[in-house]
Amino acid sequence: MTLAPSALAICTAERPTPPQPWIARRPGVPAGQVEQRRFKSAALKNEREVAIYLPPGYSPHAEPYPLLVVFDEEAYLTLVPTPTILNNLIAKKRIPPMVALLIGNAAGARDRELFCNPEFFRTLVTELLPWAHGLYNFTSDPRQTVVAGSSAGGLAAACAGLWRPETFGNVLAQSGAFHLTPPSSRDTTHSNSEPNWMARQFITSPREPLRFYLDAGSAEFNATGGADSILLCTRTLRDVLRAKGYEVHFQEFEGGHDYLSWRGTLADGLIALMGKSTSAR
Repeated sequence: MTLAPSALAICTAERPTPPQPWIARRPGVPAGQVEQRRFKSAALKNEREVAIYLPPGYSPHAEPYPLLVVFDEEAYLTLVPTPTILNNLIAKKRIPPMVALLIGNAAGARDRELFCNPEFFRTLVTELLPWAHGLYNFTSDPRQTVVAGSSAGGLAAACAGLWRPETFGNVLAQSGAFHLTPPSSRDTTHSNSEPNWMARQFITSPREPLRFYLDAGSAEFNATGGADSILLCTRTLRDVLRAKGYEVHFQEFEGGHDYLSWRGTLADGLIALMGKSTSAR
């Protein structure tokens, strides 16, 4: 199973999908503003695009807005219509108005950075977020900050929460690549030779003030019955986190490893972590 974003395009095969009520533009729903900027990192010595979503009625003088940080910017602007989803959820008061930073990938750097690279997360916290804070009005409260992604981005979101809980208090991982062991200083390639690396990190780490939304698809299994499937490893991580006393929202959706599913479940994760479950759709 490849994890490159270009290979994760929406599946065109006909199959049933769960309802996705938040992905289409709705008449009369105010639209937020999306700005796109370039960010250059001194530490990583690379450059990337960052899209910034500002909610309807955004004011630089209001109380700081809750923050959503999402990896794989291009996919979450196109295959997952994140601005539209946010517009709809905010309009229905399912989540509060929030700012979103959609973090693009530097050229050729996705696998190197999103597979739990400590230098990438250090740069995210010490360079990119302070840069964005200088331009936009959003919170520094980890309880009001969500870090999100799918596949390798879901693995990155979990690592961000584990390693940087003072910044990210909510983890939203869609089909996280929890079946893979990230590269080490000795081995520069990730592998699935020893699944559940992420679960073991939480087992051996102190409990932090984190909340989780995890999901995986019914088709994300290994046909050989091995333990290295995304579905089984996500279930394992769920169980480990709950045993450690974390709040975990878990969804097993009908579908596979693709944006056709993730464009629907992003809203589910945001409602679970930031919203109210009693409002009508």
